[in-house]
Amino acid sequence: MELIQQETELISSLQSLIASYLEKNPSLTLNAFAARSQVPVTTLRRLMSGQQKNEIAPHSVLNLVSYVYREKNLSVLIEKTETVIAEFLRKHFGAFIFASEKRVYSLDLNQELRDETKYLIYKLAANHNGTDIMTIIENFGTLGKKKAEEMLSKGLLVEGGARLHAKEKNFSLDLTVAASHLGALVDFYKPAAMAEGTSTFVSMSESLSLEAIQEIRKVQCEAVLKIHALMNDQKNFGEIPYFTINLAETMLAEAQTGDLQ
Repeated sequence: MELIQQETELISSLQSLIASYLEKNPSLTLNAFAARSQVPVTTLRRLMSGQQKNEIAPHSVLNLVSYVYREKNLSVLIEKTETVIAEFLRKHFGAFIFASEKRVYSLDLNQELRDETKYLIYKLAANHNGTDIMTIIENFGTLGKKKAEEMLSKGLLVEGGARLHAKEKNFSLDLTVAASHLGALVDFYKPAAMAEGTSTFVSMSESLSLEAIQEIRKVQCEAVLKIHALMNDQKNFGEIPYFTINLAETMLAEAQTGDLQ
């Protein structure tokens, strides 16, 4: 019952937010609003008509409020929104907000990095020392070079000497976009490198209670914070581009809530 009430309050707050924005911008149609906020127009229509049956997709809420408030910083965005919206965003994206870090969520960047090659290049460029064209060509060929040049022309990458740097070093993507690139990141895994001490792979599975799953999630979040601190300590900076993936999920074929995109 409490969950239903929370969803009702969330939808009501979002309806008020959209209505207020459209009232202030009378020349903006719902279709144009949907395109600019990168929220499906069908979702907006269901939302405004009160026909939203399931919980709205988290990334749709994030895109919507980020566009309306013109705010890219996740922590600042949460502070600006109404309590019910803030709680929803904190529930779904709180694990990606680190103290003393200005992590950016950009609608334009989120759209651009749906392209897998651009995403991987941007991740390399977001490292403290950036990347270079030779590394891009070695990893992604002439296609990678072309994609890098496109991002340079759009100002998403900037040149610093012979290096290419991401305009936003601390960036976030919505979970659907990030998840779509998991396979590309896993392809970098090199089993033969295990002996060199640069790679890790552990897979475990068991049928668990919800309480145990939540406890594991808590442990993972604590580990993520420690890893984040190590990666952002300047005394640890080097020349080896390195990544980690922290992932846990149920092995159930459950229907997704929100938008199927």
